[in-house]
Amino acid sequence: MKRRRDRRAREREILEAAERIFGERGYQGTSMDDVAAQVGVSKPLIYQYYGSKDGLFLACLARLRIQLLDTVSDAVMAAPDAEDALYAGFVAWFEFLDDHPQAWSVLIDEGMLGMSPAAGPAAAATDEVRAAFIELIAAMVRMNLPPGRTADEDEIQIVAQSISGATERLAIWRSRIPAPPSPEKVARTLQDLLWQGLQTLRNT
Repeated sequence: MKRRRDRRAREREILEAAERIFGERGYQGTSMDDVAAQVGVSKPLIYQYYGSKDGLFLACLARLRIQLLDTVSDAVMAAPDAEDALYAGFVAWFEFLDDHPQAWSVLIDEGMLGMSPAAGPAAAATDEVRAAFIELIAAMVRMNLPPGRTADEDEIQIVAQSISGATERLAIWRSRIPAPPSPEKVARTLQDLLWQGLQTLRNT
């Protein structure tokens, strides 16, 4: 049992180090030697756990996907009403990126992959993250429909895709300026912009 716990702890250390290095240097600029040296383990041990650099990169994506979606979902579900849920979800998204400064490069910014061997599966994995986030938004829109309102899936997807795109562009912008506005300010401004449109959707 202790050995199993030790392995879980070691894997967590490896993934945390790999996330930082992939986020700072990109896939091409990262080597397994870099990760092994950061954690203080042998390179063969990392290969034993993950099989290849591709496998390690995809494990980072999977870990971050779970963390991000759990963080946003928990914030949305804890909100007292739909309007607060929208705001809470936005705050959780931007706070997560602030708390994980390399997560943007690993999770979302597919340009970092270039022509690497991992581009195919990694691009598919980032698409899965985006699709799961969009579905979370779509579910929130559906729950906010008034009683008796027949859901128009095209409208719901248009709204969900638009919100997802807006949050991604805002995250890029915030990562490139020296003094970005707080997650709360961005969330409130974005919520104010979108809520009126959602209210119109509710009443059509």
